[in-house]
Amino acid sequence: MTDSFVDVALLAFGAPGSPELITDFLVRMTGRAPTPETLKVVEERYKLIGGASPLPDITARQARSLQARLVQELAFPIRVRPGFLYAQPTVAECLEELDGHEVLAVPLSPFSSRLTSGKYREALDAAQATAQAGEGKAGRKLNGGRPIPLVEGWYAERGFVQAISRRVAEALDGCDVNEWVVLFTAHNVPLETVAEGDPYVEQLQQTISRLVPAIMPGDWRFAFQSKGRGGGEWLEPEVDDVVRAIATDGWKKILVVPVGFVSDNVETLYDLEIMLREQIESAGMEYRRSAAPNDSPPFIEALADAVIEYLARRPVEHQLHHPDGPHKHG
Repeated sequence: MTDSFVDVALLAFGAPGSPELITDFLVRMTGRAPTPETLKVVEERYKLIGGASPLPDITARQARSLQARLVQELAFPIRVRPGFLYAQPTVAECLEELDGHEVLAVPLSPFSSRLTSGKYREALDAAQATAQAGEGKAGRKLNGGRPIPLVEGWYAERGFVQAISRRVAEALDGCDVNEWVVLFTAHNVPLETVAEGDPYVEQLQQTISRLVPAIMPGDWRFAFQSKGRGGGEWLEPEVDDVVRAIATDGWKKILVVPVGFVSDNVETLYDLEIMLREQIESAGMEYRRSAAPNDSPPFIEALADAVIEYLARRPVEHQLHHPDGPHKHG
């Protein structure tokens, strides 16, 4: 019998944690083996940021820190484990470790999209169905047989905004913010996803609308980065075009804030720290970048608050049969 009343699956896309895992990651993500040319390009990018991605280790630290925070805040046992869409431990492997009376999932993609929330939902449902089928052994009814909920909607909460604002302050390091243009960035997605009703861009705008008054920069812009290799139309504006416009406007200092990423990865460490930095400095401007929230205490607190708020507000029939129920100490 489990000793945990609530289990949390902390979900991320995943990334290769070592050079040897790059091919496997690409196969999982694209569904096919990479061409030698593609593999060479990707390997070179990871080589330039240390050989592999820090994301798996960051996610593991986030899980440990979130568990410690929730254990401190809640009056019952709780476990947090990481799971990845395109790396190990997979979402299914993550759920194998979780058998609490109640299981919920927290996606580390703050902004909803069929490419994020949709993929997590599919992976959770598939893993839950497999667990229940048992595959030759006694099946497990995770979360009482109910769909495992995704705890979303924290993209514009005060805690998440404060976590990013703190990173901005660290990057400025006492500099006069009025001298800087803040360039908010997020991962690009195909135009069709937004045209079909994805709230991705709208949610990004809500977060930025709360960040700007907290930061009070001299000016600010927003752009999409890391466009995929596939064809079709993608969202605009792209970072390259916005940087050229900032230079034309006469600004000399750009602070890049990757608001769309909660963990540093190849998109922040290569696409921004290497490629975008080169473009900005070649245009005669000073470049700085705020770190992603990673496992910083303000971000972990924001995630914990999202979990606690969900537990407090979920339907009564889903609540734990525990004499005290979920509550904060004090």
